[in-house]
Amino acid sequence: MNAPDIPLPPLREDLQIMRGGTSYSGEPVWVVLDPLRNRFFRVTYEMFQLLSVWNRSPTIGALNRTLNARFGRQTDAEEVGMVLRMLDVNFFLAQPASGSWRGLYDASQRRHSLFMQLIHNYLFFRIPLVRPEPFIRATWPYVSFLFSRGFLLFAALVGLAGLYLVSRQWEEFIGTFPYVFSFEGAAISLVSIVLIKSLHELGHAYVAHRHGCRVPTMGVAFMVMMPLLYTDVTEAWKLKSRRSRMAIDSAGVITELCVAAFALFLWAFIPDGPLRSAVFVLAAAGWVLSLLVNTNPFMRFDGYYMLADLLGIENLQPRAFRHMRWRLREFLFGLGYPPPEPFPPRLDAIVTVYAICTAIYRLTLYLGIALLVYHFTIKLVGVMLFAVEIGFFIIRPVWSELKEWRAMRSDIFASRRTYVTLAIVAGLAVLAAMPLSTRVSAPALILPETFVRLFAEEAGRIEEINAKRGNMVRKGDVLFVISSPTLAQERGLAEIEIDLAQQRIGRIGADAEDLAGRGVIATQLSSLVAKRDGLAQREAKLVIKAPFNGRIADMNAEIAPGQWISRKEQLAFLSADDGSVIRGYVSGNDRARIEPGSTGWFIPDDLTQPKLRVVLASVAISGAQQLEIPQLTSQFGGRIAVHASDGKRLVPIAAEYAVTARAVDERGDPAQTWRGVLLLDGRAESLLARAWRQVLKVLVREAGA
Repeated sequence: MNAPDIPLPPLREDLQIMRGGTSYSGEPVWVVLDPLRNRFFRVTYEMFQLLSVWNRSPTIGALNRTLNARFGRQTDAEEVGMVLRMLDVNFFLAQPASGSWRGLYDASQRRHSLFMQLIHNYLFFRIPLVRPEPFIRATWPYVSFLFSRGFLLFAALVGLAGLYLVSRQWEEFIGTFPYVFSFEGAAISLVSIVLIKSLHELGHAYVAHRHGCRVPTMGVAFMVMMPLLYTDVTEAWKLKSRRSRMAIDSAGVITELCVAAFALFLWAFIPDGPLRSAVFVLAAAGWVLSLLVNTNPFMRFDGYYMLADLLGIENLQPRAFRHMRWRLREFLFGLGYPPPEPFPPRLDAIVTVYAICTAIYRLTLYLGIALLVYHFTIKLVGVMLFAVEIGFFIIRPVWSELKEWRAMRSDIFASRRTYVTLAIVAGLAVLAAMPLSTRVSAPALILPETFVRLFAEEAGRIEEINAKRGNMVRKGDVLFVISSPTLAQERGLAEIEIDLAQQRIGRIGADAEDLAGRGVIATQLSSLVAKRDGLAQREAKLVIKAPFNGRIADMNAEIAPGQWISRKEQLAFLSADDGSVIRGYVSGNDRARIEPGSTGWFIPDDLTQPKLRVVLASVAISGAQQLEIPQLTSQFGGRIAVHASDGKRLVPIAAEYAVTARAVDERGDPAQTWRGVLLLDGRAESLLARAWRQVLKVLVREAGA
């Protein structure tokens, strides 16, 4: 049988072919609507020509004659074969090769294994809940004014007024936030978020109805078991105007912002209580979630569709990824293949940058989700789900790309660029495997070998200050004199009680009763004398003397004679002239790379201070159970991550080993403590070995957890 006599299977009669607006290049876009699945398929103009005359042409010859008469062109068996495969895969034929079109759902399910179906349903699935079309049509006349420009302007003015009113009570507004974490607050927050998200979806539905689109279903979708409401506005594809499609895309975000504007305004007038908390959640969710989540263009939320319609590129992500993969192949191998789509230069750059940013965002997001799933489920389930996340989202795309490279290996190895790329990769691998890194860093603090922080033993009033910053003092010199009226009063009362007790003893006679009472009074007298002596000793400690020869390195600039101070206020910092020491902590990963005697530098965080040549004096043989230098911990702005345990001990998150170093060419004693970092010369190690050790450490830790 000749090719022109080959019969063509008919298309389904329910399919609709329509104009779908224009693309980024201004060319017309054609779409095919499958009403059974409510799905739209974008086709080229040439495909539209074939499909529009397909059912009028029983054979290829008849198809060519009709094409020539209507569009002035002809087709061939190769093009028809490609079209037939597309029609069969998408169930467009009245009698597809896989069976009757009535079984297309079963056929589509059989295309994937049970395992892949389970994975897909775990990662993402939808549950339609309602068919809102009758409700939307019935209520549209009553809510249409909410979608007018005048109302949007009014909402914007109300939002600005709300921002002004809340700014006058900002501390009180922020103070509402902790209530959200209570049981009642969590319940109110949940109801408020469900309400505002429902209004978000209704916003999409009403604007779609306004532009003549049908809304077949609304329901809930689950993305990695996280529930999200959704509205099916697939019919927006049939709109020719990109502006109309963008109005539908942005309707949910605009609805939430309007709700947030009114909630913000009302919050300023509602008294404290559950209603005010609900309004607070509506305002916060509307502003924060809409702007940070819904406008995110890297996931398929509203922001993605807004960007796609703005650029005029339907199915933006798959087309952008396809373009990025082509760019990657050309960069690595220089194959000279034509691009999958010839974008204009400016749009080419936008699509490429978008694809790269999306890939980075998705990699970070999916790794985060995988770790959360692993840590918040039982270990066996966590490992399985972690593997599913990593395999499906990260390994699977990489494997698919490697298969593409394998298919074009003959062209790849015929290109000079390939060998340049291989040489660069090999060079980087060699560098990663070579033990080049000899530098070990350790957060550290430099301080005098002998020093003391001077505090008052008792709260009191400063009477004398005999010290100044930079002064040299000798052991025993009086630096501060502090008086405590409370101690003086208690000592005075003790003196009076002692005098009375002594007088009573002096008047005691020689009879038996007097002699018996004398022992009691003598005991009381001894107790009073001890109390007076103790108070005198406490008063003597209020005269603060230098405990050793040294220099006043720092003074509290806020103290003055006559001022009252507490026991927690530091008066001065006294350091001896016997050198300085650097104390810090080295990570457990680097402990084996250094030994006492290693040399290096101490680099202060304050760049105005000089760096110091140091030699390592000692390294702890076991990890620190708690850190003794608070300035180096994350809770005090340092580099070492810690958590405060019982008793407020600063316990390191990872293994940390204490180190001590001494300055070799010290330029005078430090005027005060400086925070910085020790850079020590250690045993050379490659990046590859370091990464492998980290992997082994994680595996061992998790295996024993």
